[in-house]
Amino acid sequence: MRSLSKLALIGMVALSGCAVIQKPIPASPALFTDRESTVAVVMTKMPEPAARMTGAQGILDIAINRGLAKPIVERLQKQDFSTVAALPKKMAEGLESRQMKTVLIQEPLDVATMSQFTEGSGEGIARLDYRPLAKKYDAQRLLVLSPMWLGTTRAYHGFLPLGAPSGYVAIVGQLVDLKTNKLLWYQSIESSQFAAGDWDEAPEYSNLMKAVSSSTDDAANRLRASLFMEGTTPTVASAAAATTTTAAAQQ
Repeated sequence: MRSLSKLALIGMVALSGCAVIQKPIPASPALFTDRESTVAVVMTKMPEPAARMTGAQGILDIAINRGLAKPIVERLQKQDFSTVAALPKKMAEGLESRQMKTVLIQEPLDVATMSQFTEGSGEGIARLDYRPLAKKYDAQRLLVLSPMWLGTTRAYHGFLPLGAPSGYVAIVGQLVDLKTNKLLWYQSIESSQFAAGDWDEAPEYSNLMKAVSSSTDDAANRLRASLFMEGTTPTVASAAAATTTTAAAQQ
């Protein structure tokens, strides 16, 4: 989904702006004309797979809903999210194919230990101060890939589900100038895919996990396509869900 839900908006604030919601910054051919600067590619720690629950819920409702979703969460722990895990390598290969100097960082970036950028703020400026990483990685630019959510999503009213759960994956990507801390590219991607057929088939939840796999692949592919300006066609499920999240983002 190209529009952003409340979760993704929170992620955008956390990664790029305190008071300003960072809008997408599209890639341009000019990004790939600098063949002298080195781009370090790194991923933040992948979150634990989980069941996202949206809608009006009280404390007791949340406890009930979490309890009922526990078997799904347990199954998600075995789910294959390697498409997301492989994104740094895929992105690095894409940069190298465009004759860009690239270094692939194997260790996950721990953003919890980083300081805020205090020499400016607002749209187009990364909130965290990435500049010290220039020396650490011997690079002039930093491509940060941040998985925000891996798993499922389901809407509730109290303890009553408003529909079946869907696969749901959200990822944020940003390219940072390590001299100025400015964002050269920024994109938040969400993908929500409906399960085909009966989703409630414990303990494996085969159809639901297929939807999770589709969401995983779709989100990863679209983030890569955004940076490298490759055309993609959203699935019907993503397009339908985009309408819902557009309304949520505008509230």
